[in-house]
Amino acid sequence: MANGRAVPLSRQPRYRQLADELIGEIRGGRLRVGQTLPGELELGGKFGVSRHTVREALRMLEELGLIARHQGIGTVVTARESSESYVQMVRSPAQLMQYPPDTRLAVVSSGEIIANRATARLLGCTTGTCWFLIRGVRRQKPNGPAICWSDIYVLPEYAAILDAIGRRPSPIYELVEQRFGEKVDTVHVDLFAGSVAEDRARALGVEPGAPSLNVVRRYTGRNRRVFEVSVSEHPAGRFTYSLELRRGWRSGDGWAAG
Repeated sequence: MANGRAVPLSRQPRYRQLADELIGEIRGGRLRVGQTLPGELELGGKFGVSRHTVREALRMLEELGLIARHQGIGTVVTARESSESYVQMVRSPAQLMQYPPDTRLAVVSSGEIIANRATARLLGCTTGTCWFLIRGVRRQKPNGPAICWSDIYVLPEYAAILDAIGRRPSPIYELVEQRFGEKVDTVHVDLFAGSVAEDRARALGVEPGAPSLNVVRRYTGRNRRVFEVSVSEHPAGRFTYSLELRRGWRSGDGWAAG
């Protein structure tokens, strides 16, 4: 259910549909606490899905605390109801941006880079990974105050989206999806306080060392591969990140962040 309305199954990924079916069987008592689930191949045959789909559905149930996997035993039902937790309801990755719709990113520079140790630590990748780096300033008006400085790392194979940046308000991940058929599966967000470095202070219109809010977003797509990492630095007072937490154990049809 989402906002009191039933969500058509066709709008959900197949693994989500399968997870919901298994949750229904557990809650209805058809799969009892302590019972061992059939193997992945058997479940795939029963529901007409791939083994990968089964694994993803079981991963969701495990995260909800409904099942546990034991080597040599199998997958065992551990609870009929998931313990309640607070979740952030997000209907799309765009809501993780929260920039005004009339903002544009003006590209300052771009080119391929090889991640050194510090960059790899920031991006969550291995040292020596090749990225295409797009650096720019986001403004609400062409000559208005800068909202943030952005370093956007995309896989080199997606570098061609550079020519579309700034023409539309679409975020980078949407440009990648539209042009290359990529699909965002998860978005990991980190927020931390910092201070504006001298090399970007002038572009942001602040003094070097001014306080800032930094937001790192990692977009994972096909095959659980991170295809974009954006690092945005916002001078204090120019950006507000807000979220609403609701008590619940299911995320409906939206994106959920624990």
